[in-house]
Amino acid sequence: MRVRYQVAMVVFLCSVTGIGQQQPASGNNSNAPSGNSGVVNGRVFLGDTKAPARNAKVYLQPAASLLAYGPPGHGNEQDHGISISVETSFDGRYSFPHVPFGAYYVVAVDAGYISPYVKLALLTDRSSPDAPPGPQQQAAKERVLKSLSRVDVQSSLPIDVDVVLERGGAINGTVTYDDGTPATGVQVSALIRSAEAEKESWTSVDMTNRPWSRLMSDDRGSYRISGLPAGQYIVMASLSAMRTIDYMSSNGGGGTSSNGSNSSLNIYSGSTPRMKDAGSFSITLGEERNGEDIRIPLSKLHTISGTFVSAQDGHIVNSGGAELLNADDKSFVAVADSTENDPRFVFYFVFEGDYILSSPRSADVDYVPVSLRHFDVPVPPQYEGKPRHFYGAASKPLHVEGDMDGVTIEVPEPTAKEAQIFKAMQEQEQQNQSGVPK
Repeated sequence: MRVRYQVAMVVFLCSVTGIGQQQPASGNNSNAPSGNSGVVNGRVFLGDTKAPARNAKVYLQPAASLLAYGPPGHGNEQDHGISISVETSFDGRYSFPHVPFGAYYVVAVDAGYISPYVKLALLTDRSSPDAPPGPQQQAAKERVLKSLSRVDVQSSLPIDVDVVLERGGAINGTVTYDDGTPATGVQVSALIRSAEAEKESWTSVDMTNRPWSRLMSDDRGSYRISGLPAGQYIVMASLSAMRTIDYMSSNGGGGTSSNGSNSSLNIYSGSTPRMKDAGSFSITLGEERNGEDIRIPLSKLHTISGTFVSAQDGHIVNSGGAELLNADDKSFVAVADSTENDPRFVFYFVFEGDYILSSPRSADVDYVPVSLRHFDVPVPPQYEGKPRHFYGAASKPLHVEGDMDGVTIEVPEPTAKEAQIFKAMQEQEQQNQSGVPK
């Protein structure tokens, strides 16, 4: 199995940008269309209660942007026009004045209700996003587009379009540690099952409707994910440990420095660290799935730290990256890097069991301080790494029964192929610094 993370809604991938809220005017002609534009008005209703959708977001999306097989940035860079967005008033009304002539879809989005953008994003989430969708995906996309209201603005006459929203499913639960305390500030995601080329995969459903935003557990460890399409789901709680130092001046300026040991842990439905062992469940439209709790077993997690050493003479190699894989299926567990301040690698969330510890890259590096005098606010110390010698890949079995310190990975001299790759990397880096094409 594999998981793919869906980045925000398709609307943000199309030619953006939302234009601020515009409400219908009365008693004046401020919204009167110009010679090459029209007006699109309407109301948005909630399908389950028949009430008006208040403060819902309504998008006027160029039809070509949704008809394209892939979003911009994935093999579809053509400009399809500007998407306009407004919010509904308290009676559910919206208005788009001065709409340029053309074909559009009217798309409404409200918390807890099915977003067509989420449906389309899931359909365009493919292992090869540059390739056209398969017949099943294309047929499913056409069904989604047919469910939307399409308008052709060809005159100054107003067009009235009402939209009815359909309530989605919801999942709620709590995330706790095994000592009973709530796990606050933990990212929680819903993963929906999909099949591509008869191979099962799990795709993260972004329900925040905002790029780079995350749904986190609250101070009681509680979470709720709503507006979900019908399907088979698992829940994933993601715990992260990044050690940082903040630099702050009295005027509020500053920066953050990380020690590079950014470890993360995913726990899935059934409180298991392995996605393949997660307990899935189905969600129907309008259903509230209660009690999908996740327990994070901190008492069973261990810290593993160590260094890279030269297999030739045993000296500590001060720069490198370590990877941890499950021994049985070679599935990814974690990655950890050394830093200019600490040549060790550190894994914070490791269960007891058998693993493969590997180093795909390492090098003897001279770290040279970089002057940042032009900054008026305090910033973390900055260094430029200058590699002196690269080493080849190495791996070893690792059995974990508790915390482990002093683990070593003996890194060999690079093979001829690895040396060639490292040389090309250095030449590319020098080219980037000089700004002169080779």
